[in-house]
Amino acid sequence: MNHCRITLFVVLLTLILTSAMASATDLYWYLAASMTKPGKEIVKLFNNEEHSFQVILISGGSGQLLAKISSSRKGDLYTPAAMSYVQHVEKIDLLGSVVPLIVQTPVFALSASGKQKISSWDDLTTPGIRIGLGNSKTMALGKSYERIKEKMGAKLAGEIAANKVVEGVNVSQIVNYLKTDIIDAGIAFDSTARSSNLNYIPVPAGYNHQETAPLIRLKSEGNKGNTTLFTEFILANMVIFEKYGFMAAGR
Repeated sequence: MNHCRITLFVVLLTLILTSAMASATDLYWYLAASMTKPGKEIVKLFNNEEHSFQVILISGGSGQLLAKISSSRKGDLYTPAAMSYVQHVEKIDLLGSVVPLIVQTPVFALSASGKQKISSWDDLTTPGIRIGLGNSKTMALGKSYERIKEKMGAKLAGEIAANKVVEGVNVSQIVNYLKTDIIDAGIAFDSTARSSNLNYIPVPAGYNHQETAPLIRLKSEGNKGNTTLFTEFILANMVIFEKYGFMAAGR
């Protein structure tokens, strides 16, 4: 009887250790919410192939993801929506290497109701227009809009701010507000608007700028060979990003 119990214990322990070892090889890719759709497709394509590890995709606001990486000190790749996050990764001493991945331009995406009310940039200041902006602490677009505000000046920025009814923590939340007609217009990237089938109005060139999303390799990577393999896979499949309306950096 004791022998059977010992054998059962050994079998269970072996299964637990095997499971732990398998999960320890997983590669974690932290990806900004604006790129979730192409990111999911790339990960699914990779995981459907035969590899010794699986890729786990974690999406969210660029700032939210950085906070997770900073607190856990774990992860392999981090793709925020703006290059400015590189210096934050460097500050927490987790910066390995950086590859420019895609470029995106801030716009104001429109909901179904917004399309009926807004036809130009000037319409954003019309009283009663419901606008969604971004939290600069949790999402790259929030920081991007801070730069846009500086260029547009206090008067115009104040008129748009007067119409703000919500503040998103990531772009997926802004898109959800648009899809459900909670807001008429919301800050987004042009690529996000296209991939979500939303109309949008551009921000005037004098106020706007492009953001480059980097592929950051973290010092906390679990296996250098695995990270290299998946990084090369991403770069070899940039056509998937382009399918969703994203523009590869350097194109």
